[in-house]
Amino acid sequence: MTTKEVESYLRILGLKPNASAEEIKQAYRQKAKKLHPDRNKDPNAHEQFILVSEAYEGLIDFLSGKKRVVQSKVHADGNNERRERARQKAKEHAAMEFEKFKQTDFYKNSQATVTVLEHFYFFVSILILLSPLWGYLFKEWAGLAVGVLFTLITTPFWVDIFTKKISLSLKSFVRSLVVVMKTKSLRYSVVVFINLLVFFRYTLNTKLPTYAIIVILFVLYGIAFLTYHLKPKFGYEISKFALYLLFLPTAFNLPFVINSGFSDNPTTEVYRFSHRERWYGSKATGWRLERIAYIDLTDSKYEEYHWFRMFFDFEAMKFKSEVAYTFEDGLFGVKVLKHYEFGN
Repeated sequence: MTTKEVESYLRILGLKPNASAEEIKQAYRQKAKKLHPDRNKDPNAHEQFILVSEAYEGLIDFLSGKKRVVQSKVHADGNNERRERARQKAKEHAAMEFEKFKQTDFYKNSQATVTVLEHFYFFVSILILLSPLWGYLFKEWAGLAVGVLFTLITTPFWVDIFTKKISLSLKSFVRSLVVVMKTKSLRYSVVVFINLLVFFRYTLNTKLPTYAIIVILFVLYGIAFLTYHLKPKFGYEISKFALYLLFLPTAFNLPFVINSGFSDNPTTEVYRFSHRERWYGSKATGWRLERIAYIDLTDSKYEEYHWFRMFFDFEAMKFKSEVAYTFEDGLFGVKVLKHYEFGN
C-alpha cells in the first residue's frame, strides 16, 4: 500500500494520521450507518459507502501488518487486487438491507471492540462512583472522605456515562467479547503478557549477570533491526509490532525456559544478609530511614546478580537474617535459581 493510499483512506474516514484500530473501526461504523444505501437514498450514497468500506478494510489490513507502504509495481498490482476484492465485498454489503448488513462479520468486527470498551467503561465508572461507599466500608469516615475526593478528581473520566448515550446489553457484550477474543490484537496482548511472566519467572532467575542479559537483548534487537531494515524478502510478511514485541521476546525467553525446564542436581547455598536502607518522606512530613526488600549478602556475594537480591514480600523477610538459595544445573550448563527461603 502506498503512502498516498493510506492518506487517502484516512481522509475518507475523516481521521488524523496515526489513528488507532479502534478509532478506524468507530469512524467506519458511524459512516456505514449514515451512508448505507438502505438508509440513505442519496444517489451518491452507494459509491460513498463502497469507498468507506474500502478505506476501512485497507487501513485495518495496513495496521495489522498484512500490507506495508511500498512503491513497487508488484505490490501495486497486489493492492489493486485487494481494492477490487474490497469493492466487490462493499457492493454486496450495499445491496443488503441494513439490518442484515449489521449481522455480517465485517460490520460486527468493526463494532465489537467499541461495544466491549463501552461496557467496560460503564462498569468501571460505576465502581469509581461508588468509591465513597468502598472507602466507608474499609476505613469508615476517613475512607468516605478519601472516596469522595477520588470521585471528584476522576470526574472527567466517568462523566460521559451521563452525557453520552451508551447502549448496554449483556447479550451484545458477550457476543462482542467473543469476537474481540478472536482478534489479532488480543492474541498479541496475551503473548506480550506471557513473555513478561516468563521473563520474570525464568530469565531473571538464570545465573547470568544483569549486564549479560541486557547485552544479549541489545545484540538480538540490533541484529533484528538491521535485518528488518535491509528489507529481506521475509521482511514484508512481518510487521514491526509483531517482530519487536512478539517474535523477538519469545525467541529471547525460550532458551531460558528450556534451560530451566530440564534442570537437575539441586544444591543449596546459605548466606547471611542485611537490608538496604532508603530515606522516605519529605521536608514537610519529616524524613525517616527505612529498610527495604533489596538485600546485600555476606562477602558481597552475587553482587552482579541483582534479581537474586530483590524481593517483593518484605514481611516474609522482615525479621530474618539468612537466605537459603536452591540452584539447579540447567540443560545448557547455566545454573538456575529454583527456590529461596528465609531463616534466622
